[in-house]
Amino acid sequence: MVTEVCIELARGCAASSWIVGIAYGGCLFAGQLDDRIRRILWAENPDAIVCGTANPSGIATRTTQGFTIEGTWSWMSGVHHADWALLGIQWTDEMSGPRRGMALVSTRELKVIDTWRVAGMRGTGSDTVATNGLHVADEWVVSLDAMADGEYRSRHPDEPRVTFHLSINLPLVGTCVGIAVSVLETVIAAAIGGKRAASPLYTSLAEAPAHQINIARAAVMIDTARLHLARAADEVDAHARAGGRPDRSSRARLRMDASHAVHCARDAVSLLLDTGGAGSFADGTVLQRAWRDLETASRHAAFSLQTSSEIYGRVLLGRSLPTGPVL
Repeated sequence: MVTEVCIELARGCAASSWIVGIAYGGCLFAGQLDDRIRRILWAENPDAIVCGTANPSGIATRTTQGFTIEGTWSWMSGVHHADWALLGIQWTDEMSGPRRGMALVSTRELKVIDTWRVAGMRGTGSDTVATNGLHVADEWVVSLDAMADGEYRSRHPDEPRVTFHLSINLPLVGTCVGIAVSVLETVIAAAIGGKRAASPLYTSLAEAPAHQINIARAAVMIDTARLHLARAADEVDAHARAGGRPDRSSRARLRMDASHAVHCARDAVSLLLDTGGAGSFADGTVLQRAWRDLETASRHAAFSLQTSSEIYGRVLLGRSLPTGPVL
């Protein structure tokens, strides 16, 4: 359902859709914590937003009852709207070696640095946050290893529990698909509305075969993106309801589904802008903003087609993959 919500929101505002997707993931991770923490988060404000990043760019030093963390975390989408933030950390456990997790802190305890100066998705306000020597108790830390191993399911046995870390990116795929849907609708409306063709062979854009073909191909690419996204979301939901984690082969394919869907959406928009013409890039136009937003959003590290293809290809060819909670 959340993927469809993000698709619909992105038809009007990609940044709003992205923040909703980020909040979904943040709240999903924070919901792994015990009931005492969850009451602090949501008892008085059920609409409290949690943002975050799993990138372990901060330094975590073990203490007797938790961690002292310091560092900077870039691209913190939603930090200007969120009450709480999850900060990616890494530490070394004497028994099990390197571990990864996220520390939940109040956004009031963070310094927000104005660094989000980009071409697209400007409305997300994905600035950098920093902290220096902040203490976080163990009970406020989500371990990615524990989540992957299913340990948190025992805390809330009656709730479907996602254990596949990268599955939280699926709503953000929905944002990219929704942008493409909005471009398709805009270009079709302009053509049906009588936009003139640049070709001397046709007076109407809608009558030009080249543009008919572009629109048809773009529509199929967007359908392909939606189908891959829906398949991935359905599979993640099924595993969550069953209380299990997809095997490594399935996780590799799910990651590939997400990356492929995003790039289908981007390729569709490229075709549609060929039909829309140079005027599509004028300042203030819907198509120009959509183009900037999608070109930016689709470069999210989780959607790298090269990385996802390599991982999926290795699985298909029986090659080894590194162990860890993220893959």
